[in-house]
Amino acid sequence: YQISYYLKIQMRNYSNKIFIGTMSGTSHDGIDICALSITNKKTELLKFGSYKYPDRLRKDISDVIQHQKLSLNKYFELNKKIGVAFAKSINKFLVKNCIDKNNIMAVGLSGQTLFHAPKEKYPFSIQAGDPKIVSMKCELDVVSDFRNDHISLGGEGAPLVPEFHQNIFARQNSSLVILNIGGISNFTFLDGKENFYGSDCGPGNALLDAYCQNYLNLPYDKNGELAKNGKVHNQSLEKMLQHPFFKKRHPKSTGKEVFNIKFIPKQLLRKSSYDVLATLTELTASCIAKSLNSQKKLPDQGILCGGGIKNKFLVNSIQRLSKIDLASSNEFGFNPQAIEAMAFGWMARQRIYKNPLYVRDKKGLLGKITRSKQ
Repeated sequence: YQISYYLKIQMRNYSNKIFIGTMSGTSHDGIDICALSITNKKTELLKFGSYKYPDRLRKDISDVIQHQKLSLNKYFELNKKIGVAFAKSINKFLVKNCIDKNNIMAVGLSGQTLFHAPKEKYPFSIQAGDPKIVSMKCELDVVSDFRNDHISLGGEGAPLVPEFHQNIFARQNSSLVILNIGGISNFTFLDGKENFYGSDCGPGNALLDAYCQNYLNLPYDKNGELAKNGKVHNQSLEKMLQHPFFKKRHPKSTGKEVFNIKFIPKQLLRKSSYDVLATLTELTASCIAKSLNSQKKLPDQGILCGGGIKNKFLVNSIQRLSKIDLASSNEFGFNPQAIEAMAFGWMARQRIYKNPLYVRDKKGLLGKITRSKQ
C-alpha cells in the first residue's frame, strides 16, 4: 500500500513537468530542440531553438552518409562526438530559455541517422549520439533508440511521427495529410481521429543539398532560386523515377544510403547547374505528389512541415503536381521546423508512462531509458 501510494504521488508530481525533444534529420545541418508541456488532452510547444553542428563534425557526418563507409573506430568516435554535440546544445537551450532542470521529466533523443537498413536479413538503423553522454552531461533522463525498437516490432524505423501527427492534427470527420520535407520526405494520412498511417515518399532536400554542397560550394539552393532558372532534363528525370523504391507500395522507408550524390545520373551532372537543380526539384516534387495523390480518399487538406518548406520553388512544384491544397503548419498553430523535435519529446513521454505506440498492426513500447541517477 505504501509503495502504491508513493508511486501515485510521484506520478502526480510529474504531471506538470517538461519534456525536451531533439531532432537531427537526414539533412544533418544541426540539432533542433524544443521544450514541451504535455497532458493527455494537449501538447504545447513552450520553446524552440536550433543549434549547428561544429563544422568538422558536420563534415564527418556528411562523409559517412554520402559514401556509406564507416569503420568501427570511426563509429565509436562519431557516436561520442555527436552525443557531446547534443548535450552541449541541450544545455545551451536550457540556459537561454531559463528552464530549470528540476522541471524536466526526460529528453527524447533522436540521434543522428548514419545508416538505415530496415529490409536486410538482420534489419537495423544506426542512430549515433551516445545517450549515456547526454544523460551524464545534462543530468537528465534520456529516452533514445526509437527506430530500432520500431524495427524490432515489425516496422521500418521510419517514419516515426504518424501517431504524433494524429495526436496534434487529427480532427473528427476530417481527412488530412501531413507532409514533412527534410532530407527525406514523408507523409502521414489522417482519416478522422482514429485511422492513420505514414510512409516515406523519397528524397526531400537530400539530392538538392548534396549537389549544391559537392558541386557549387553552397549549403543549399535558397528558395529554389537556382532551380527555377533551369530546364528539366526529362531523360534523366525518367531514369531516376525508374528506381525500384518508387515502385514499392506504401508504407515504405528510405534514406541517404539510396538518395545521395551517387544517385544522380552522370548524364545529368554534365548539364548546367540550373538544369541539374531544376531536374532534381522536379524529381522530388514528383515523388511527393505521387504519394499524396495515391490515397484512396483524397484528403481535405495538406499540411506542410519540415525545413524543406522554405524552398518556395519546390513547394510550388509540389502544389502544381498535387491534387490537394497545401498549407504550412504555421496556419494550424505549429512551427513547421519544430514538429519533428516535438515528436521525440512526445514519444519520450509515451515511453516514460509506458504508453505503447502503434507499429503497423502491433503495439509496443518505443525507446530505451538511460537514467541520470542509477
